[in-house]
Order: sequence, then C-alpha cells, then structure tokens
Amino acid sequence: MEEYYKPSEIRYNAEQIRWLMRNVLFNETWPSDHKETGYSGSKGKGSGHNAPFTTIREVIGELNARLRLCGKAGLFLEYITLIDYGDTDYLTNRLAGYHGITPGEVTFLYDMALRFCRGRKRKYVSFEYFCQYTRANDNARHKKRGERMNPSPSASYQV
Repeated sequence: MEEYYKPSEIRYNAEQIRWLMRNVLFNETWPSDHKETGYSGSKGKGSGHNAPFTTIREVIGELNARLRLCGKAGLFLEYITLIDYGDTDYLTNRLAGYHGITPGEVTFLYDMALRFCRGRKRKYVSFEYFCQYTRANDNARHKKRGERMNPSPSASYQV
C-alpha cells in the first residue's frame, strides 16, 4: 500500500515529492487516506480557518514553482515520476532521444531536479548554479572516499 501524507506532514522530501506528483498535482481535493469509518461528525474544533481548497492550492503552487525553476529537468522529473511503470531505462532513453542528449544526462538532470525540489524552503539560487555546486561537492566527496565518480552531463548541454 502506498504511503499517505496529510498536508501538515509535507516537508518536501524525495518520497513526498513523488507522492505529491502522483496524487495531488492534478487534483482539486486532497486524496483520502483510505481509512474512512463512515463517521461524518467532528470532534472539537474544525481543521482550521482556511477553506479546504486553499491547502491543496498552496502545496500544488509550491511544487509547481519548484519544478518550473528546474526548467527542462523539472519536466524530466515530472514525466518519469508520472509515467512510472517500472522501466525507467526505457523512459530515460526516450527522453534522451527526443532531446538529443545521452541517457546519463537525463538521469543526472532528473536527480538534480529532485534534489533541487527537496527541502522545507525553496532554494535561493538558480537551478544551474545548484547543479554546478552539487556536482562539485559530490565529486569532492567521492574523490575523498576513493570512490568512482558518476559521469556528469557533457559541457555542451546547458541545464
């Protein structure tokens, strides 16, 4: 059974971002937690002073803003997440073919977009700078550990 998150639990970690994209991004109401008891009354105070649709609009707006800042990489993240049927290699190869880049570049940009969208607050730097900074830190960390570094996208492809 897939995980469920209440609006108050959203912290924009990787799993929550994928869940939001699959369950909330294109909906008008927050999905049910499938624990309905049939009881329709409430106990104590209501859920708050906001209209029920405002919470979902705020979450969707924040997620859309973060994805938009990623540009094409945000589109890759959205595509691979929403059309997830187990064969990520096929989707990666298709995106690479459509955009004239390698599958490794698509994977790198997908990962960077997911990392950029994570966190409680929106990043204050551009997506391009975030990718350069993160790649440099990852490479330094791998070099320090003596691990093999992951290939990064070619210099000819702009994020």
